[in-house]
Amino acid sequence: MNNFTINLEREDRKIPLYEQIYLFICNEIKSGRLKADEKLPSKRSLAAHLMISLNTVETAYSMLLQEGYIYSAPRSGYYVSRAFVEFSLPEKEPPIEPPASETRTSETRFKYGFLTNTVDTSSFPFKTWAKLGKEVLYSGQSLLSIGDPSGDVTLRESLCKYLREFRAVDCSPSQIVIGAGIEYLLMLLNRIIPHELTFAVEDPGYGKTRAVLLGGRRKLSYIPLDHEGMSPSCLSASGADIAYITPSCQFPTGIIMPVARRLELISWANEYEYRYIIEDDYNSEFNLMGKPIPSLQGMDSDKVIYMSTFSRSLAPSIRIAYMVLPKVLLKDTRDMLSSYSSTVSRFEQNTLARFIDGGYLNRHINRMKTLYRRRKEFFLEYLKPYLEALDITVSGDTAGLHLLLTMPKALAEEVYRRAEANKIKLYRLSEFYAEESDRGRNTLLLGFAGTEKEDLKNAVDLLFGNLQSGPI
Repeated sequence: MNNFTINLEREDRKIPLYEQIYLFICNEIKSGRLKADEKLPSKRSLAAHLMISLNTVETAYSMLLQEGYIYSAPRSGYYVSRAFVEFSLPEKEPPIEPPASETRTSETRFKYGFLTNTVDTSSFPFKTWAKLGKEVLYSGQSLLSIGDPSGDVTLRESLCKYLREFRAVDCSPSQIVIGAGIEYLLMLLNRIIPHELTFAVEDPGYGKTRAVLLGGRRKLSYIPLDHEGMSPSCLSASGADIAYITPSCQFPTGIIMPVARRLELISWANEYEYRYIIEDDYNSEFNLMGKPIPSLQGMDSDKVIYMSTFSRSLAPSIRIAYMVLPKVLLKDTRDMLSSYSSTVSRFEQNTLARFIDGGYLNRHINRMKTLYRRRKEFFLEYLKPYLEALDITVSGDTAGLHLLLTMPKALAEEVYRRAEANKIKLYRLSEFYAEESDRGRNTLLLGFAGTEKEDLKNAVDLLFGNLQSGPI
């Protein structure tokens, strides 16, 4: 124990200072905050810390010693009495169960998880990341100071080169803003974009996007999808001003938006000066069927706000996301960011910059694509007998890290019942629509990125074993 910080009432003559110290330590012992045999601060140290006389502390300690709250050890100091603590401590209250939303479902409640938000972290390049992090740590004291609220220029320059080469993004480092997650960047955009403008979001779509925008008191229009992505005719009819889309791999359907549809949406955005498209480049790195289509932003950098994150390509805990803004929005953004600080550690930003510049990121993504491709092939091959026997169709397998299995309604209900009974986490497509309905209830989402092959086999057998087609 270093010291106690006690709010002493120095003007209260009814309770002397020594008694206030005595009562404080008594309460700390009775409450269990001071443990048995825990050392108390020395009398001289506590007197100096509280700026009171040594005699005052000596008197308080003498009272505690006489009443058995503490004991003294020669040449060592004062300690909390074990006998007193064991005799007087009340029974501990049972721990409060956290709300279901705070429970780590993949670790506690479920035996197997076909989760859509996980990656294979066992393949993370720990040695390389640690080596680069150590280099950054010893590079100098400058990184201890507050950095640019838009993000360190070192990382923005690295991102600019990387995005130009691998995603055909047309930008300069000054157009990039770095933040701790897509959700944070969306909150910044909510401050930049005039509040009277309406957002259009995909339906079905990513629930967190809707939640952040609704939390920012935005008016939303839910736009249905066709086989090419967000419907331009429905978008035009909605009267929305900002379209939020995931063209590289629509979540949750896995649709890859073709070039013709992208051009249609750009044409929509150019009809009015204040219209923009937010391109969430979700999962673009893991198109497992071939080379990804270049970014929408590269087709029109004046009308597209580009967003992406490293939580999928590296690890969910690396909370580094970024957006590329059209030049017309830069002044308002700089003015707004002047009252903010960067939400990402400068050490982590500079480590990532070296990871990108050294070619490690590209090599890691290529390794992960190979791993995920093989896992998906294994998954599909193991599912094949069940798919054929049970009249199940697969979609979404050309991009992304999950599959969609559509089956007869009665079969879907039975599989979902088995999932709950066997503690297997999976999702229905219906969960991703803005409004509850029967749409997508017979389509199940099965993520495979964070699940080992043996677990995939066991979970599939538990879900589909001994089932038959037709009425259940």
